[in-house]
Amino acid sequence: MCENHYTIIDLGSNSFHMLTVQKTDNGFSVFSKKKQKVRLAAGLDKQQNLTSDTMENGWSCLQEFRDELNKLQPCKILVTATAALRMAKNKQIFIDQAQTILQLPIKLISGIEEAKTIYRGVAFTDKISEQLLVIDIGGASTELIIGKGNKVLLAQSLNMGCVTWLNKYFADQKLDHDNFNNAVNMAKTVIAPQIKNYTEQGWTLTMGASGTIQAVQEINNKQQISKQLTLDLLNQIKQMCINCKDISSLDIDGLKPSRVPVFASGLAILIALFESLNITSLKRSKGALREGLISILFADN
Repeated sequence: MCENHYTIIDLGSNSFHMLTVQKTDNGFSVFSKKKQKVRLAAGLDKQQNLTSDTMENGWSCLQEFRDELNKLQPCKILVTATAALRMAKNKQIFIDQAQTILQLPIKLISGIEEAKTIYRGVAFTDKISEQLLVIDIGGASTELIIGKGNKVLLAQSLNMGCVTWLNKYFADQKLDHDNFNNAVNMAKTVIAPQIKNYTEQGWTLTMGASGTIQAVQEINNKQQISKQLTLDLLNQIKQMCINCKDISSLDIDGLKPSRVPVFASGLAILIALFESLNITSLKRSKGALREGLISILFADN
């Protein structure tokens, strides 16, 4: 057993992740990481049950993770599941078999717990002194957190994500103004009840911790469009998507192929957040849920 190796497994709504880190005096260094696009949220049928194919894909991924754990032998392991499994009516069938494969318990965390852990990950890695608004757009939920230092002041988990919004507003695979407008407007409807509390709490810096935000940054870095991540930049990238006409033809310089299926839907949610909360610019954070989970493992040691 490696005494200073810690592993977290995150059963996300879009991807499953396994991150193993080595504890250091200044925090941690990444020892190994694995990621697989399982897309649990896309595998929910109309009755909100995970399909058998989706569950089999998830279990197959977890068997690979178990094989890797046998080699790594970390001293502590934490396994969590998030929004898609919160939503799935047949979640227990999936979880029971997953626990058998991993030979480990799986903790299904609530939306608020997920939001607080995401903030913890940002605080752990970025160490910002200002009052922060942190945004994380996941596969089936979007977390909004205001905090300062290590303290969470306000946290919400909203029932919208890049996979669920893909299925609802880009199901025909078309990238046009109508689909974007419908996706943005419905996201604004979901955000609307939170605006007053978040505005009153206030923040001076907005940080983002999701694949959508990383993808926007990578496009901007490649194309050198803007000095900051702003609403104008998001709208320019939205127009690039519309110019491609459909998801199968989506080809934007700087956008990774693995992100293509859920990029437009995540972008629509991000635009809605900027417009609803009057965000002027956003900075990408180094940490999020997985780093928050690592910090919990360290604290429990």
